[in-house]
Amino acid sequence: MGDLMRRIVWVLLVAVVALSGRAVAQDDGDDSPEAVRMRQQIETRFGAQVQEMLGLTDQQATQLRATLGTYAPKRRAMEREERAIKRGLQAQLRPGIAANADSVGRLVDRLLDLKVQYVKSFVDEDKEMAKYLTPVQRAQFLVMRERLMARIEEIRQQRQQQRLQGGAGAGPPP
Repeated sequence: MGDLMRRIVWVLLVAVVALSGRAVAQDDGDDSPEAVRMRQQIETRFGAQVQEMLGLTDQQATQLRATLGTYAPKRRAMEREERAIKRGLQAQLRPGIAANADSVGRLVDRLLDLKVQYVKSFVDEDKEMAKYLTPVQRAQFLVMRERLMARIEEIRQQRQQQRLQGGAGAGPPP
């Protein structure tokens, strides 16, 4: 029964993500009320699944929500900045137009610094979780999060492909 319940929760989570094109659009950085609501629903459902599958106590679940609530917004801000930097690089690296080497250098340096900060945020988050989760729970959480993120990325790519096909007259947009 546990496997069936896991599948049901996973299907519901995927359905919520799939139903919101704006919430999973490639490079959207959407902070609209709809996107915020969808993100909260995903986080709530994922949190319930994590608590059940990892066998967390209520106290551990509360601590985990607090930790994630601290780091997730920081990472979203970093992701927004990364998208802005990449747009700046695209503008500088247009074919047939000379790029400003100083500007490109600053953008690349900032992009690399940002990537290091992004990874460090996961390390810091894990150190905080180590205070109240067992090593096995931490590992299980990492696996669950990776699966969720891989599924979200898969949906993003599907939506992007649908938009490209829809824009080329291959069918109605999603």
